[in-house]
Amino acid sequence: MSVFPNYDFDRKQIVDGTCFRLMPYCIKNCVSQRCKQYYESLENAPSGSYKCPHGLSSYVYNAQNKKLIFTGIKIKGKYDKQRVKGISTQDYCFNPVVEETICSSVANEIAVAIHENAEKDRKTAPVNDLLHETRALNGQIRGLTDSYFEEHGDDDTVDSNRLLEIIKNVQVCSYMISNRFLYLDSVLNPTLPQGSSYPAVIFGKFDKMRKLLKGYMRKNVWISLNTAETSKYRYNIYPSFETLLFVLLENAIKYSPNNQSVDVNFKEKANILDVEITSVGPYCNENEITRLCEKGFRSENAQIMQKQGQGFGLNFASEICKAHKIGLSFESIYLNKDHGVKYGRFYVKLHFDNACEC
Repeated sequence: MSVFPNYDFDRKQIVDGTCFRLMPYCIKNCVSQRCKQYYESLENAPSGSYKCPHGLSSYVYNAQNKKLIFTGIKIKGKYDKQRVKGISTQDYCFNPVVEETICSSVANEIAVAIHENAEKDRKTAPVNDLLHETRALNGQIRGLTDSYFEEHGDDDTVDSNRLLEIIKNVQVCSYMISNRFLYLDSVLNPTLPQGSSYPAVIFGKFDKMRKLLKGYMRKNVWISLNTAETSKYRYNIYPSFETLLFVLLENAIKYSPNNQSVDVNFKEKANILDVEITSVGPYCNENEITRLCEKGFRSENAQIMQKQGQGFGLNFASEICKAHKIGLSFESIYLNKDHGVKYGRFYVKLHFDNACEC
Protein backbone atom coordinates (compact mmCIF):
# COMPACT_ATOMS: atom_id res chain seq x y z
CA MET A 1 0.00 0.00 0.00
CA SER A 2 1.10 3.56 -0.72
CA VAL A 3 0.13 6.92 0.81
CA PHE A 4 -0.52 8.10 -2.78
CA PRO A 5 -2.87 6.51 -5.34
CA ASN A 6 -0.71 4.40 -7.66
CA TYR A 7 -0.90 2.56 -10.96
CA ASP A 8 -0.89 -1.24 -10.73
CA PHE A 9 1.10 -2.57 -13.71
CA ASP A 10 -0.23 -6.12 -13.42
CA ARG A 11 -3.93 -5.27 -13.19
CA LYS A 12 -3.67 -2.18 -15.40
CA GLN A 13 -5.68 -0.07 -12.99
CA ILE A 14 -5.33 2.59 -10.29
CA VAL A 15 -5.18 1.61 -6.63
CA ASP A 16 -6.34 4.19 -4.10
CA GLY A 17 -3.87 5.64 -1.61
CA THR A 18 -3.99 5.20 2.16
CA CYS A 19 -3.68 8.95 2.79
CA PHE A 20 -4.12 10.87 -0.47
CA ARG A 21 -7.36 9.65 -2.07
CA LEU A 22 -8.60 9.38 -5.62
CA MET A 23 -11.25 11.80 -6.79
CA PRO A 24 -14.60 10.08 -7.55
CA TYR A 25 -14.18 11.06 -11.22
CA CYS A 26 -10.93 9.07 -11.44
CA ILE A 27 -12.48 6.02 -9.81
CA LYS A 28 -15.28 6.00 -12.39
CA ASN A 29 -13.28 6.89 -15.50
CA CYS A 30 -9.75 5.47 -15.01
CA VAL A 31 -10.65 2.50 -17.25
CA SER A 32 -11.64 4.72 -20.18
CA GLN A 33 -9.69 4.35 -23.42
CA ARG A 34 -8.18 7.81 -23.05
CA CYS A 35 -6.85 7.06 -19.56
CA LYS A 36 -5.60 3.60 -20.59
CA GLN A 37 -3.53 5.11 -23.40
CA TYR A 38 -2.12 7.70 -20.99
CA TYR A 39 -0.95 5.07 -18.48
CA GLU A 40 0.46 2.88 -21.21
CA SER A 41 2.60 5.86 -22.27
CA LEU A 42 3.85 6.22 -18.68
CA GLU A 43 5.00 2.60 -18.44
CA ASN A 44 8.14 3.45 -20.44
CA ALA A 45 8.40 7.10 -19.39
CA PRO A 46 11.47 8.47 -17.56
CA SER A 47 11.26 9.69 -13.97
CA GLY A 48 9.40 12.96 -13.45
CA SER A 49 5.97 14.61 -13.25
CA TYR A 50 3.31 14.38 -15.94
CA LYS A 51 -0.14 15.85 -16.51
CA CYS A 52 -3.03 13.46 -17.12
CA PRO A 53 -5.70 14.11 -19.82
CA HIS A 54 -8.05 15.54 -17.17
CA GLY A 55 -5.59 17.97 -15.57
CA LEU A 56 -4.37 15.91 -12.60
CA SER A 57 -0.75 14.86 -12.05
CA SER A 58 1.23 11.64 -12.16
CA TYR A 59 4.71 11.07 -10.79
CA VAL A 60 6.96 8.41 -12.36
CA TYR A 61 9.85 6.95 -10.36
CA ASN A 62 12.54 4.66 -11.82
CA ALA A 63 15.25 3.25 -9.56
CA GLN A 64 16.67 -0.04 -8.19
CA ASN A 65 15.02 -1.98 -11.03
CA LYS A 66 11.65 -0.79 -9.76
CA LYS A 67 9.12 1.51 -11.43
CA LEU A 68 6.41 3.32 -9.48
CA ILE A 69 3.68 5.61 -10.77
CA PHE A 70 1.76 7.83 -8.34
CA THR A 71 -1.28 9.30 -10.02
CA GLY A 72 -4.58 11.13 -9.58
CA ILE A 73 -2.80 13.71 -7.39
CA LYS A 74 -2.07 17.42 -7.65
CA ILE A 75 1.64 18.21 -7.93
CA LYS A 76 2.50 21.87 -7.52
CA GLY A 77 3.05 23.47 -10.94
CA LYS A 78 2.16 20.20 -12.71
CA TYR A 79 -1.64 20.19 -12.67
CA ASP A 80 -4.37 22.26 -14.36
CA LYS A 81 -6.44 23.96 -11.66
CA GLN A 82 -9.29 24.93 -13.98
CA ARG A 83 -9.66 21.49 -15.58
CA VAL A 84 -9.55 19.80 -12.18
CA LYS A 85 -12.40 22.06 -10.99
CA GLY A 86 -14.46 20.77 -13.91
CA ILE A 87 -14.21 17.15 -12.70
CA SER A 88 -14.62 17.90 -8.99
CA THR A 89 -17.75 16.82 -7.11
CA GLN A 90 -19.34 17.62 -3.78
CA ASP A 91 -17.89 14.42 -2.34
CA TYR A 92 -14.83 15.32 -0.24
CA CYS A 93 -11.58 13.44 -0.57
CA PHE A 94 -8.19 14.31 0.90
CA ASN A 95 -6.08 15.28 -2.12
CA PRO A 96 -4.13 18.47 -1.39
CA VAL A 97 -1.45 20.03 -3.60
CA VAL A 98 1.94 18.42 -2.95
CA GLU A 99 5.52 19.26 -3.90
CA GLU A 100 7.28 17.03 -6.43
CA THR A 101 10.11 16.48 -3.94
CA ILE A 102 7.64 14.86 -1.54
CA CYS A 103 6.57 12.40 -4.25
CA SER A 104 10.20 11.59 -4.94
CA SER A 105 10.99 10.97 -1.25
CA VAL A 106 7.95 8.74 -0.74
CA ALA A 107 8.71 6.77 -3.92
CA ASN A 108 12.30 6.25 -2.82
CA GLU A 109 11.22 4.94 0.59
CA ILE A 110 8.78 2.52 -1.03
CA ALA A 111 11.41 1.30 -3.51
CA VAL A 112 13.90 0.72 -0.68
CA ALA A 113 11.28 -1.23 1.31
CA ILE A 114 10.42 -3.36 -1.74
CA HIS A 115 14.10 -4.08 -2.35
CA GLU A 116 14.67 -5.02 1.31
CA ASN A 117 11.65 -7.34 1.32
CA ALA A 118 12.82 -9.01 -1.88
CA GLU A 119 16.30 -9.47 -0.39
CA LYS A 120 14.75 -10.92 2.76
CA ASP A 121 12.68 -13.37 0.69
CA ARG A 122 15.79 -14.31 -1.33
CA LYS A 123 17.63 -15.24 1.86
CA THR A 124 14.66 -16.85 3.61
CA ALA A 125 13.82 -19.28 0.78
CA PRO A 126 17.09 -21.28 0.95
CA VAL A 127 16.83 -21.37 4.76
CA ASN A 128 13.38 -22.95 4.49
CA ASP A 129 14.66 -25.40 1.87
CA LEU A 130 17.59 -26.27 4.13
CA LEU A 131 15.33 -26.95 7.11
CA HIS A 132 13.08 -29.16 5.00
CA GLU A 133 15.93 -31.19 3.50
CA THR A 134 17.98 -31.55 6.68
CA ARG A 135 14.90 -32.82 8.54
CA ALA A 136 14.35 -35.39 5.77
CA LEU A 137 18.01 -36.47 5.77
CA ASN A 138 18.11 -36.64 9.56
CA GLY A 139 15.00 -38.81 9.33
CA GLN A 140 16.86 -41.14 6.97
CA ILE A 141 19.79 -41.39 9.40
CA ARG A 142 17.48 -42.22 12.30
CA GLY A 143 15.59 -44.72 10.16
CA LEU A 144 18.81 -46.51 9.21
CA THR A 145 20.13 -46.75 12.75
CA ASP A 146 16.75 -47.64 14.27
CA SER A 147 16.24 -50.46 11.77
CA TYR A 148 19.67 -51.89 12.59
CA PHE A 149 19.02 -51.94 16.34
CA GLU A 150 15.60 -53.48 15.76
CA GLU A 151 17.22 -56.23 13.65
CA HIS A 152 20.09 -56.76 16.11
CA GLY A 153 18.72 -56.38 19.60
CA ASP A 154 21.64 -58.33 21.04
CA ASP A 155 24.87 -56.31 20.89
CA ASP A 156 26.85 -59.55 20.73
CA THR A 157 25.47 -60.37 17.27
CA VAL A 158 26.84 -57.88 14.78
CA ASP A 159 26.25 -58.12 11.02
CA SER A 160 29.44 -56.41 9.85
CA ASN A 161 28.30 -56.11 6.22
CA ARG A 162 24.97 -54.57 7.19
CA LEU A 163 26.71 -52.26 9.67
CA LEU A 164 29.20 -51.11 7.02
CA GLU A 165 26.33 -50.39 4.62
CA ILE A 166 24.55 -48.30 7.25
CA ILE A 167 27.73 -46.38 8.12
CA LYS A 168 28.27 -45.52 4.44
CA ASN A 169 24.65 -44.41 4.03
CA VAL A 170 24.91 -42.26 7.14
CA GLN A 171 28.11 -40.72 5.78
CA VAL A 172 26.36 -39.95 2.47
CA CYS A 173 23.52 -38.24 4.36
CA SER A 174 26.13 -36.32 6.36
CA TYR A 175 27.76 -35.15 3.11
CA MET A 176 24.41 -34.05 1.76
CA ILE A 177 23.60 -32.08 4.91
CA SER A 178 27.06 -30.50 4.85
CA ASN A 179 26.57 -29.58 1.18
CA ARG A 180 23.25 -27.89 1.98
CA PHE A 181 24.86 -25.80 4.71
CA LEU A 182 27.74 -24.88 2.42
CA TYR A 183 25.27 -23.84 -0.27
CA LEU A 184 23.32 -21.76 2.26
CA ASP A 185 26.56 -20.02 3.29
CA SER A 186 27.23 -19.15 -0.35
CA VAL A 187 23.75 -17.58 -0.65
CA LEU A 188 23.75 -15.65 2.62
CA ASN A 189 27.44 -14.70 2.56
CA PRO A 190 28.69 -14.54 -1.06
CA THR A 191 32.02 -13.09 0.12
CA LEU A 192 32.53 -15.74 2.81
CA PRO A 193 36.20 -16.90 2.81
CA GLN A 194 36.68 -20.36 1.32
CA GLY A 195 39.55 -21.31 3.58
CA SER A 196 43.09 -22.10 2.50
CA SER A 197 43.82 -24.03 -0.68
CA TYR A 198 46.04 -27.10 -0.61
CA PRO A 199 47.53 -29.42 -3.27
CA ALA A 200 45.65 -32.68 -3.78
CA VAL A 201 45.72 -35.62 -6.20
CA ILE A 202 42.49 -35.27 -8.19
CA PHE A 203 42.23 -38.99 -8.96
CA GLY A 204 42.40 -39.73 -5.24
CA LYS A 205 39.49 -37.40 -4.53
CA PHE A 206 37.38 -39.12 -7.19
CA ASP A 207 38.34 -42.51 -5.78
CA LYS A 208 37.18 -41.41 -2.32
CA MET A 209 33.76 -40.45 -3.74
CA ARG A 210 33.60 -43.73 -5.70
CA LYS A 211 34.00 -45.71 -2.48
CA LEU A 212 31.58 -43.49 -0.58
CA LEU A 213 28.81 -43.77 -3.20
CA LYS A 214 29.21 -47.51 -3.81
CA GLY A 215 25.74 -49.05 -3.52
CA TYR A 216 24.11 -45.61 -3.19
CA MET A 217 20.31 -45.75 -3.55
CA ARG A 218 20.58 -49.55 -4.14
CA LYS A 219 20.23 -49.06 -7.89
CA ASN A 220 23.24 -51.20 -8.84
CA VAL A 221 24.80 -48.14 -10.44
CA TRP A 222 28.55 -48.11 -10.02
CA ILE A 223 31.35 -45.59 -10.65
CA SER A 224 34.31 -46.66 -12.82
CA LEU A 225 37.52 -44.61 -12.85
CA ASN A 226 39.25 -45.10 -16.19
CA THR A 227 42.86 -44.08 -16.80
CA ALA A 228 45.84 -45.68 -18.55
CA GLU A 229 47.72 -45.53 -15.25
CA THR A 230 46.79 -44.10 -11.88
CA SER A 231 46.88 -40.34 -12.34
CA LYS A 232 49.16 -38.38 -10.00
CA TYR A 233 47.98 -35.01 -11.27
CA ARG A 234 47.90 -32.51 -8.39
CA TYR A 235 45.86 -29.33 -8.22
CA ASN A 236 45.35 -26.73 -5.51
CA ILE A 237 41.84 -27.10 -4.11
CA TYR A 238 39.66 -25.58 -1.42
CA PRO A 239 37.65 -27.66 1.10
CA SER A 240 34.59 -27.22 -1.14
CA PHE A 241 36.17 -29.34 -3.92
CA GLU A 242 34.85 -32.61 -2.51
CA THR A 243 31.38 -31.06 -2.54
CA LEU A 244 31.79 -30.47 -6.29
CA LEU A 245 32.61 -34.14 -6.92
CA PHE A 246 29.87 -35.35 -4.61
CA VAL A 247 27.24 -33.19 -6.35
CA LEU A 248 28.26 -34.32 -9.85
CA LEU A 249 28.56 -38.04 -9.04
CA GLU A 250 25.51 -38.21 -6.78
CA ASN A 251 23.54 -36.44 -9.50
CA ALA A 252 24.74 -38.99 -12.09
CA ILE A 253 23.69 -41.95 -9.92
CA LYS A 254 20.36 -40.41 -8.93
CA TYR A 255 19.24 -39.86 -12.53
CA SER A 256 20.77 -43.03 -14.00
CA PRO A 257 18.58 -46.06 -14.79
CA ASN A 258 19.31 -49.20 -12.77
CA ASN A 259 22.23 -51.45 -13.67
CA GLN A 260 24.28 -48.75 -15.41
CA SER A 261 27.81 -47.47 -14.88
CA VAL A 262 29.01 -43.92 -14.34
CA ASP A 263 32.34 -43.70 -16.16
CA VAL A 264 34.99 -41.17 -15.16
CA ASN A 265 37.72 -40.82 -17.77
CA PHE A 266 41.02 -39.06 -17.10
CA LYS A 267 43.19 -37.51 -19.80
CA GLU A 268 46.41 -35.87 -18.64
CA LYS A 269 48.95 -33.88 -20.64
CA ALA A 270 51.64 -31.68 -19.06
CA ASN A 271 49.83 -29.05 -16.94
CA ILE A 272 46.39 -30.08 -18.21
CA LEU A 273 43.95 -32.65 -16.83
CA ASP A 274 40.61 -33.26 -18.52
CA VAL A 275 38.07 -35.34 -16.61
CA GLU A 276 34.90 -36.53 -18.32
CA ILE A 277 32.02 -38.00 -16.30
CA THR A 278 29.75 -40.05 -18.54
CA SER A 279 26.38 -41.49 -17.55
CA VAL A 280 22.92 -42.25 -18.91
CA GLY A 281 20.34 -39.74 -17.72
CA PRO A 282 17.45 -37.46 -18.72
CA TYR A 283 18.08 -36.03 -22.19
CA CYS A 284 18.70 -32.28 -22.42
CA ASN A 285 18.09 -30.46 -25.69
CA GLU A 286 20.44 -27.76 -26.94
CA ASN A 287 18.45 -24.98 -25.26
CA GLU A 288 18.35 -26.75 -21.89
CA ILE A 289 22.09 -27.53 -21.91
CA THR A 290 22.90 -23.81 -21.80
CA ARG A 291 20.63 -23.34 -18.76
CA LEU A 292 21.75 -26.27 -16.59
CA CYS A 293 23.72 -24.01 -14.23
CA GLU A 294 20.88 -21.55 -13.72
CA LYS A 295 19.64 -21.55 -10.15
CA GLY A 296 16.29 -23.35 -9.93
CA PHE A 297 16.39 -24.74 -13.48
CA ARG A 298 15.63 -28.41 -14.16
CA SER A 299 15.28 -29.92 -17.61
CA GLU A 300 11.90 -31.19 -18.79
CA ASN A 301 12.89 -34.86 -18.69
CA ALA A 302 14.53 -34.52 -15.27
CA GLN A 303 11.25 -33.14 -13.92
CA ILE A 304 9.29 -36.01 -15.45
CA MET A 305 11.71 -38.54 -13.99
CA GLN A 306 11.85 -36.98 -10.51
CA LYS A 307 9.20 -34.54 -9.39
CA GLN A 308 11.14 -33.31 -6.37
CA GLY A 309 14.22 -31.14 -6.67
CA GLN A 310 15.25 -27.52 -6.15
CA GLY A 311 17.57 -27.27 -9.15
CA PHE A 312 20.50 -25.84 -7.20
CA GLY A 313 23.03 -28.70 -7.51
CA LEU A 314 24.63 -27.80 -10.85
CA ASN A 315 24.35 -24.09 -10.08
CA PHE A 316 26.38 -24.68 -6.92
CA ALA A 317 28.81 -26.91 -8.84
CA SER A 318 29.43 -24.13 -11.36
CA GLU A 319 30.16 -21.65 -8.55
CA ILE A 320 32.68 -24.05 -7.00
CA CYS A 321 34.33 -24.51 -10.41
CA LYS A 322 34.63 -20.75 -10.83
CA ALA A 323 36.29 -20.44 -7.42
CA HIS A 324 38.79 -23.15 -8.43
CA LYS A 325 39.25 -21.86 -12.01
CA ILE A 326 38.09 -25.23 -13.32
CA GLY A 327 36.40 -25.31 -16.71
CA LEU A 328 32.92 -26.89 -16.65
CA SER A 329 30.81 -27.89 -19.66
CA PHE A 330 28.04 -30.34 -20.54
CA GLU A 331 26.87 -32.42 -23.49
CA SER A 332 23.81 -34.62 -23.99
CA ILE A 333 23.28 -37.07 -26.87
CA TYR A 334 19.82 -38.61 -27.35
CA LEU A 335 19.54 -42.39 -26.84
CA ASN A 336 15.92 -43.51 -26.40
CA LYS A 337 12.55 -42.91 -24.74
CA ASP A 338 11.28 -45.07 -21.91
CA HIS A 339 8.05 -44.61 -19.89
CA GLY A 340 7.64 -41.07 -21.16
CA VAL A 341 11.21 -40.02 -20.31
CA LYS A 342 13.74 -39.22 -23.02
CA TYR A 343 17.19 -40.55 -22.09
CA GLY A 344 20.57 -39.50 -23.39
CA ARG A 345 24.23 -40.07 -22.77
CA PHE A 346 25.20 -37.20 -20.52
CA TYR A 347 28.73 -35.78 -20.33
CA VAL A 348 30.15 -33.52 -17.62
CA LYS A 349 33.56 -32.16 -18.59
CA LEU A 350 36.03 -30.71 -16.09
CA HIS A 351 39.15 -28.92 -17.32
CA PHE A 352 42.07 -28.41 -14.91
CA ASP A 353 45.05 -26.23 -15.81
CA ASN A 354 47.84 -25.78 -13.28
CA ALA A 355 48.90 -22.64 -15.10
CA CYS A 356 45.78 -20.84 -13.82
CA GLU A 357 44.95 -22.77 -10.64
CA CYS A 358 43.41 -21.20 -7.55
